[in-house]
Order: sequence, then structure tokens, then C-alpha cells
Amino acid sequence: MHRFLPLLFILGSCQLTAQSITWVTACTNQTYCLDPGSCTEGTVFLTEKAVTVCSGGFLNYTYKIDLFNDGSINIQSSEDTVHQAFPVGTHKIIWRANDNCGNVSTECTYLFTIQDCNPPNLLCINGLTQNLEFPECEASFDLHDFILNVTDNCTPVNELEFGLRLTSDTTSGFPSDTSLTFGICEQGLHTLEIFVRDENGLANQCNSYVLVQNNSGLCPCNIDANLSLSGCAESADGTTLDNYTIRANLDGIPLQGQPFSKTLLQNNTDSCFTVTYDDLPLDGAYSGVVRAQRLGDPLVGVSTFDLVTINKHILGQLLFHSFFQVLASDVNQSKTITTFDIIEIRKLILGIYDTFPVAPAWRFILPMPDTNLLAFDAVRDSYAFQIPVLAADTTLNGFNFIGVKMGDANANASFQGVEDRGAPLLVRVTDAWLEPGTRLLVPLKLQEAVQLDGWQLALQIDKHLLEIVDVSGIPPQSVALGENGSLRIACVYDNPMALAKDEALVYLLVEAKEGLYLSDALSLNNTQLVAEVYTPENVPIRPMQVQIGASPLSDGVRFVPPRPNPFAEKTIFELSLDAPQIVRLEIASLTGQLIYQTEYSLEAGSHALQVPGTELPGSGVWAFRLIAGSQVSTGRLVKF
Repeated sequence: MHRFLPLLFILGSCQLTAQSITWVTACTNQTYCLDPGSCTEGTVFLTEKAVTVCSGGFLNYTYKIDLFNDGSINIQSSEDTVHQAFPVGTHKIIWRANDNCGNVSTECTYLFTIQDCNPPNLLCINGLTQNLEFPECEASFDLHDFILNVTDNCTPVNELEFGLRLTSDTTSGFPSDTSLTFGICEQGLHTLEIFVRDENGLANQCNSYVLVQNNSGLCPCNIDANLSLSGCAESADGTTLDNYTIRANLDGIPLQGQPFSKTLLQNNTDSCFTVTYDDLPLDGAYSGVVRAQRLGDPLVGVSTFDLVTINKHILGQLLFHSFFQVLASDVNQSKTITTFDIIEIRKLILGIYDTFPVAPAWRFILPMPDTNLLAFDAVRDSYAFQIPVLAADTTLNGFNFIGVKMGDANANASFQGVEDRGAPLLVRVTDAWLEPGTRLLVPLKLQEAVQLDGWQLALQIDKHLLEIVDVSGIPPQSVALGENGSLRIACVYDNPMALAKDEALVYLLVEAKEGLYLSDALSLNNTQLVAEVYTPENVPIRPMQVQIGASPLSDGVRFVPPRPNPFAEKTIFELSLDAPQIVRLEIASLTGQLIYQTEYSLEAGSHALQVPGTELPGSGVWAFRLIAGSQVSTGRLVKF
């Protein structure tokens, strides 16, 4: 068995010596450039070193070269150095080493590449200055404007690739643009990078600048613009309206910055309006909504005559001829006209409401055909608009509105005149002395026979002297007694009511708190509610004159309280004369300073004396005196 030991030792020694040659160089891939003046080949110098444990340390080297690394061996040699030219491309070399002891190394294999290492040579000018061209107001530059000279060792100039970009451009890689254009708002200095690249992907760059100027002054830079919205407002019959408010909401999405919303409220004293959003960023997208509103006194233009008109429509006695009448009457906004609307309007007239619970005082809608009395679903209260790109100052027109006074079924609230009115209807209250605690039934008696569709009035009671215990002769829903002693009545008949002369219009049951004459504690209050009656005649509205105590016609003169009162544009004084008279009207401040005075020479008959609101400075309360012969009518005027 021991005779095999030397053989095993020898075999073991051979296995150990086969691992005794070690490469001491890196054996890594290498790159070489083209030879000067050549675009096809480059000279390489390759050598590798190894060490051995064999005595003497002598090594023999061999190598094999696979050109273009395609799997075939093209060159073999026993040299220890490679120094020759190779074609452009990537090749593989395989080194081996052996020693005198019969040891063979592992392979030292790597790639070596011959390539173009020289990028194009590029020389640029220092900079350019250019004025904005009118009318385009632009300045354009081509990259070749900046190149003085360009060459490459292998790629023809006409096959070189060029690119251009602003230094402020944060994009990476080779730029694709070959020109730049500067707009009206890009005046000033801009630095540039000019690039060139050969067919082997080698690139070079140079820097330059452009100075964009506006020497002509014809191209001013606007970074923002104004947006104006315009339109007009009128009543349903085409009468211009004023003293209303436009509400315009605008949503903006600028190119830079955060989205925003703006609201403009503009009060207009003229019938037409223009609202303007100033300094909006250019090129942004904008959209908005435009509405109109008018606050004012909800009772303006609303009277019991509107209740008469609505009631006749509901009963089919006299239908509305216009959808705008229907819309004005629908104060509970149910899209129908019912007695509930009459109830709501009556509560406003009687002072139970200060405003309508649902409807505004005025409703502004978009113009629409007036052909369908049931066109509620076609009503629109606002305009919507869009501007995809705001490129310059812009005006949008046609935001027109129709103003509808809610509750005003006969459309007399446009402030453009007062409806025709007949001669005054006299109602007399006989004066009487009342002892403290005495109750008296007081009739308000008509002084002529008349047919009535309805009527309204307001009386004022001195609560310290007199108390109204009951009101009879009319439906209870027609009456409202205020805490301040005011009594308002708004009476509507379903059919014309025939009343005889000396017949009572209504009965008041009063109780005296002190000894007094009835006329000392009871008076007409035309400021709260104008006293008037409504008849089925051609002129359906007649003023009501309530005379308490003295004769209503003294020396042939009958006065009617001014109307409207309060007023804005004008008020009218009415009177009747049995004979020609010189009539003088005086208006003074409450301190006694005479503000307005005029004199008329009037014939017998009924007259209406008009006083324009412009005759009284501003708003306030004034005292008036109307003198006809020996008769005088006095009172207060309120202008707002």
C-alpha cells in the first residue's frame, strides 16, 4: 500500500504549481483615441505582467486578439507587448503566461476600444443686440448667428448637429432648438448656450448673449390687462332704470401664481353700467358671473291696487297681459299666482312685514320674450362668461337686465312718472266731543255714490288720548293696527262694491282716554300709506280725501295731500277749485328757511302741481304750505 504514496505526492504537487502564476496588472478594459490625421484607426500599446513561484521567475507570454469582439481569433502572438494600429471599434485580447516549471496562468482577458476622442472645435461671437421688430414686437435669433467658426476632425461640418438654449433653461441633454424668439415682455439681457455634436456623439459648447431692446418705443411691455363688463337695465316696458347695483364675480387661473377669485360691487346712478377688473395677468383663463340687484323700499310701487289687479287675474275677471306682471305678483316664488301672494303683499302694505319673506324688493332678470304667462322656467337671474386666454384689454358687452318690482302688478314703480288718477273721493268723519271712558262708533262716510274694487288708507291715532277698540264693516285680514297708533287698511272686493252717498266705508269703535274732540286725536297719515280708492272706471285710481271735522270744501277749495310722499324724483300736489284762484306753494326747511316758492294762476277745476326733486337739496324732511285764497294746507315732505 505504501508504494502509492509518492505518486499521490507528485500529483498533489502538480495541482499546487498550476496555481503559482499570478497576474499583477489590472487586466481591465482600455480605450485609445484615433491617430492624428486618421478617422479609421488608432495605435495601442498593451502589455500585462505576471509573477511565478517557480525558481528563476522566468515567464513566457502569448496573446490572442478577437477583432471587433465577434467571437473569432484574428491575431495570435508570443510577444509580451502589443504596439500597433487597430481599426475603430471594440476588440478583445486574451493573455496567457507559463513558466519553466510547466505552470500555465489563468487567462487575462479584456476589451480595448479605438474611438474618436476629439469633439468639434467651436468658436462663438461675444453677443448680439437686436431691436424688437414692429408690428410683431418680436426679436428672433438663429444659432448660426453666434458661430464664428466650427470644425471637426472626422465629421463634415454639414453633418454636425447643433442646438441652442437659454442658460436659465433647466432642461438637460443636448438641446433640440436651433433658434430663439423673444417677445414684447422679454426685453433685456439673456445669456445663451450654443452646442455642437459630431457623428460620434462628441459635443462641445460655447456661451454668448443677446440684448433685446425697444428703441422705437412702439412695443411697450404689458404684463396685465383690464377686463370690462357693460350693459344696461330697464323695466319691462322699456323704461330706463337707475340706482341699482351690479355684482360681478370673477375666477382667474393665471399662467403663473395661484388661482384667485374677485368680487366687484358697483352702484350705478345711470341706466347703463361698466364694471372693470384692473391689472389681470395676461394669458390667464377667466370665468365669471354677473348679477344686478336693487334694494330700496319694498313698498315703493306696491299698493292695494296691485291686490285688486292680482285678485281679478286669479278670478279670471281681467287676466294679466304680460309675464312680467305674473313674475312681479309671485312674491312667494311658487311659480304660481294664488291668494297666498295676495296675503303676502297685503301684509307688506299693512306694515306687518318690512320686506317680503322670500322675494327681494326688486328682481333683475335677463331679457326674455314676453309671450308666455307661464314662462317661469325660462327666467334667468345672471350671466355666465368665459375667457380662455386674456390676450389684451377686453370689453364684454350685452349684460342687459330687466328690473321687476316685486309686488307691483301694475308696474308703476319705475320712478318715471305717476299713473293717471281721477278726481279725489271725499270721505267725511263727523267730529264729536268724547268724555273720558266714552266709546263711540265712528263711520267714515262717502260723500258720493261710487263703485269700488278696493281701497286703502292709513290713519294716525294719538294713543295717549284715544284707543281704537274695533274696526268693522270690512274683512279683518284687511286691517292692521300698529303699536305706535297707526291704523292701516287695505281692502279688496272680489266684485265691484256699489256704495251709496253717506254710506260708511268702514266703522271705527273708539274709546276716549281723556275729554277731547275726535279731530284732536284722529288724523290721516298719507306718509305711511297713500289714501286712495280703486274703481272699475277708465281711470281706476282716485285719491281719497279724508276730512275729519271741518267742511272738506271751504271757500271752494279742496286739497289732496302730496304724492308720492316720501319721493325721489318728484311729488305732486293736487287740489280742486270751484272758481279761479291765485295759488302759492312754499317749501321750507324745518328751521324756517324758504327753499322753494312758486305761484300759479289757476282756473276752476282739478289741478296737479308738480315739484321736481332737484328743487330740494339732497334728502331730508321739509315743511310745505299750499295757499289758495284764504285756505291753507300744510304738512311735511320727505325726500330720499
